Amino acid sequence: MKKKLPIYTTPEGRAKYMAAYEAMFSLWTVPYDAIDIQTRFGSTHVNASGPSDGHPLVFLHAASLSSTAWFANIADLSANHRVYAVDAIGDAGKSIAECLMEKRMDYAEWLREVFDGLNIKKGSLLGHSYGGWLALNMALAYPDRLQKIVLLAPAASIYPMSLLTNLALRIPLPFRPSARSVFKMIAAKGTVFEETFIHLMEMVTRYCLPAIMFPTVFTDEELKQIDLPTLLLIGAGEKIYNPKKAINRAQRLMPDLTAEIIPKARHVLTMEQPEIINTRILRFLNSD
Repeated sequence: MKKKLPIYTTPEGRAKYMAAYEAMFSLWTVPYDAIDIQTRFGSTHVNASGPSDGHPLVFLHAASLSSTAWFANIADLSANHRVYAVDAIGDAGKSIAECLMEKRMDYAEWLREVFDGLNIKKGSLLGHSYGGWLALNMALAYPDRLQKIVLLAPAASIYPMSLLTNLALRIPLPFRPSARSVFKMIAAKGTVFEETFIHLMEMVTRYCLPAIMFPTVFTDEELKQIDLPTLLLIGAGEKIYNPKKAINRAQRLMPDLTAEIIPKARHVLTMEQPEIINTRILRFLNSD
């Protein structure tokens, strides 16, 4: 299916999605500032929390989730950091793409412009799933703008995704499964998701067709170049690839890597095991 803009199927659908997006802030337990950054690729929306003088920490969400999905992590991670939760351009959220981005360098340039617009000379970058791929891509192109990177179950990036995952993401289905059924498949057994979040994802399923580049696996040579301090966390039950094989490859190639498999978690580890994830991230960010 050829990607196109705008990503919302109808104006009415966009309005319903935006209402669900705003409702998500009932789950954020900290104040936030809404910021819009103009880039050559379009307007990028950012939700920022934490002390204005805190070290900058930029969040990149998983595909379709939007910046609002960090509700289980934002309070702990913004206590001492200035957190900038970005809506990825071309994806669900409040960012408005003015052109399709179809090259890796486009995404790196876009993020560099977001950093410039936020006056971040050097900050840390945290990405979940697709956001992890974006973070690694930025680390390759502009390592001088980053202090540390955190990768949470990065999509592709380190290890090829399973055939089933590739087929599910690439081939249009005659019907779109409900958000509840999708998250039941990719989350650890017993995980209970906030109904406000499920409703938001249902609005994505009904009214949104993200226009984003499919994530790729980085070569051995590329991963060897990433000598920034990096934290890699993958759920023990991850289904998009074998978590042990992914971590083994990353440990073999990346010079300054801390990696851990998180028990009782699959792909949505930020919501499945938020306390463990938040603790591991803060320990890493606060270490020398």
